[in-house]
Amino acid sequence: MTPTHVAAAAPARLTQSVKSPVVPDAETGVGLDIVAGEFAEASPGVEERRPPANDIADHVAALFDRGIQRVREGCERVGWFRQQHRLGWPGRREVDVGHRPNLATGALGSIARVSEPEVASDHPAAHEPAQPPTRLLLVRHAVTAHTGPILSGRMPGIDLSDRGREQANSTAERLAKLPIGAIYASPIERTQQTAAAIARHHDLPVHVLEGVIEAEYGDWTGGEIKDLAKTPEWKVVQAAPSRARFPGGESIQEMQARTVATLDGIVAAHPNRNTVVVSHADPIKSAIAHYTGVHLDLFQRIHVSPASVTVLEFHAFGVMLVKSNDTGTLDELLPPAPESSP
Repeated sequence: MTPTHVAAAAPARLTQSVKSPVVPDAETGVGLDIVAGEFAEASPGVEERRPPANDIADHVAALFDRGIQRVREGCERVGWFRQQHRLGWPGRREVDVGHRPNLATGALGSIARVSEPEVASDHPAAHEPAQPPTRLLLVRHAVTAHTGPILSGRMPGIDLSDRGREQANSTAERLAKLPIGAIYASPIERTQQTAAAIARHHDLPVHVLEGVIEAEYGDWTGGEIKDLAKTPEWKVVQAAPSRARFPGGESIQEMQARTVATLDGIVAAHPNRNTVVVSHADPIKSAIAHYTGVHLDLFQRIHVSPASVTVLEFHAFGVMLVKSNDTGTLDELLPPAPESSP
C-alpha cells in the first residue's frame, strides 16, 4: 500500500488535452493549451537542405541592390527643387533645401524636395562656387513707452520711444555689413519703424507681413501686466501655453501656426539669401520653439529682448539655430572674403 504522503504515479498519458482559460484581455487575447503526461518521443529531425553559398550571395546582393534602388527612388521623389527653381548645381557634397506651398491644401510649410545630382569632374558646374545658406534673421522691435508695464498687443499709434529709436539704429548698424535680400515687418508701427531703420542701410523697401503680427491678446490688450498676472488665465499662459487662449483673442497654438507658416513661405521665396523679418516677442519665441523641436509648453523659457536678432539657418535636413536673442556683433555671418589669386 502506498503511503499517503507519496503522490501516486501519473497516468502514462491523458487521453485529451487540458485547456487553460482564455485570457479575457482583448489586447492579450492568448489561450494556452497545456497537455499533461509524458512528452511525446522526439522524432528524428530532418535537416533542411541549405542553399549553396553562391545562392546566398546572390540573394544578399539582390537585397542590397533593391535597397539602393529604393534610396534612389526616394531621392527622385524629393529631388526636383533645384530644377524647378533653376538654382544651378550645388557645390561638392552640398544639398539644397527650401520650403514651398502645399499645392493640395494651399497651406505653407511643407519642405521642398531635395536632390544632390552627381557632377562629373570635367562638368562646368563642378567648378561653380557653393551657394550661400538660406537664413532668416528674426528681429524683435525696439522698445516703446509701453514695453514692460503694458501689454500693447495690436494697439495702434504706439511708436518707438527715444531709447527705442537708438536701439533700432544700433541694430541697423549691426546688420549694415550683411548682404540682405529682403526685409519684412509686422504691420504695427513699432515693427515698421524698426525695419525702416534697417532698410536705410540696404536701400530696400519694407514689405508688410501680416502673418508675423503680434498675438491677438483680445480683452487683455492695453492691460497692465501687474494686473493681468493675478488672473487664472495668466497662470495657464505661463505654465501650459499650448492650452491657452487669450480672453477674446487667439490661442497661442494659432499664433505659432500662422507665424511658422508665414516664415516657411519667406524661406521658399528667398532661397540662399539673408532675409530680415521684424516681429514681436511671442511670435519669435514660438518660431524658435518650432524650429528647434521645443514643445510649445516650454516656449516661455525662451527670452527675446527688444532689438535683438535671432538667426535660423535652413539646411537640407533641418534648421539650425545660429543665434538667439543676440545683441552683440554679427560679423561671423559675413560671407568669406574672396581668395586672392596667386
